[in-house]
Amino acid sequence: MTIKNYETTILVTGATGTVGSELVKQLASSSGQSGIKAAVHSQNKADKFKQYKTVEIVNMDYSKPETVADALNKVDKLFLLTPLSYNMEEISSDLVGRAKKAKVKHIVKLSLMGSDLEPGTTFQRLHRQEEKIIEESGIPYTFLRPGTFMQNFVNFFGQTIKN
Repeated sequence: MTIKNYETTILVTGATGTVGSELVKQLASSSGQSGIKAAVHSQNKADKFKQYKTVEIVNMDYSKPETVADALNKVDKLFLLTPLSYNMEEISSDLVGRAKKAKVKHIVKLSLMGSDLEPGTTFQRLHRQEEKIIEESGIPYTFLRPGTFMQNFVNFFGQTIKN
């Protein structure tokens, strides 16, 4: 499916993960004026989005810059969820730079509670580095800094809870 001329187009990165897939579902269910691009690394995980008429599935691989540029084409807003990896800063820098070139109007970054604390944990520092890249880009932004998600308890501790 190709995004039609919607008032706003939102790109959701990490769309097949726990947070990303729920966000795509919620946006698709409530958004008549917005098109949603679900960025996926693997097509076989994207089948769950085919039921939504406002969702376009786009291939995006952070290690392949051309896929990032294609995914950002005609995007107004970006939900940024990067994988926890040694090169998070590099991934974010490239993606935010491309978002600026694509004239993205707003970035929502899923960060981590305490990312603004110094010195913080390794994960907090990595997320803060990403936040600084976004701040320096000049693109308006929102940082979400959750402590945890209930889905994590179910996914990681479900069997223990059942027992």
